[in-house]
Amino acid sequence: MLVRQRARARAALTVPLLAAVAVGCRSSAPAQAPAERTAFVARACPGLELGSEPLNLKNARLFVEVVDVQARNLPQPLAAWLQQNAVKVRSSANLVAFPNVPTTVPWGQCVDEVCSSAQLSITLTARLPEAVSEPVQLGLRIDEAEKSGAAAPRTLLETTLPLLHQQPAVLPPAPEVSDGSLIVTAYLLRRLEDLHAVMSCQAEQAEQAKRAQ
Repeated sequence: MLVRQRARARAALTVPLLAAVAVGCRSSAPAQAPAERTAFVARACPGLELGSEPLNLKNARLFVEVVDVQARNLPQPLAAWLQQNAVKVRSSANLVAFPNVPTTVPWGQCVDEVCSSAQLSITLTARLPEAVSEPVQLGLRIDEAEKSGAAAPRTLLETTLPLLHQQPAVLPPAPEVSDGSLIVTAYLLRRLEDLHAVMSCQAEQAEQAKRAQ
């Protein structure tokens, strides 16, 4: 049953996920020599204020941004600092998660150059709250990528994060995944138009990062 759920989730997310990946993902080189780019991440998106109405779980989705940044000791308060400052990013993944359906994407997937293989994969499972003021419970697992004929991939990091809307959180240290910081930001989507708003914000951030270089 879980396999079928994952298959349906992947099929249903093809269009929004490709759009998200086209903005957020870049190639990731081997850990000993990671590629880097300057980017704005984890920023609040205007127009996504949730208000006080209960969340309609039939229509709600979760847009999740996961980034591996170079810096280890990040300034606090983190959300306010990231709103004003670009960071060095080595890997990123953006995806849309359906409530209670595990969704898996490669970590370090390429869209602007040829990749020989993906090293890791990320699986997210989102449990959405009924009240928008309550945190999302996001299960996150990072595994080695599956290889044909090899043993089952190792899990390098597994945790559950309570995430508030548009508020970044830093994952626990995971030396096998990154020697920097892994930042996760969740955006609650009430309707399809909210996804369009997030994608517009991501595109604007990319342009701002280019101008800042």
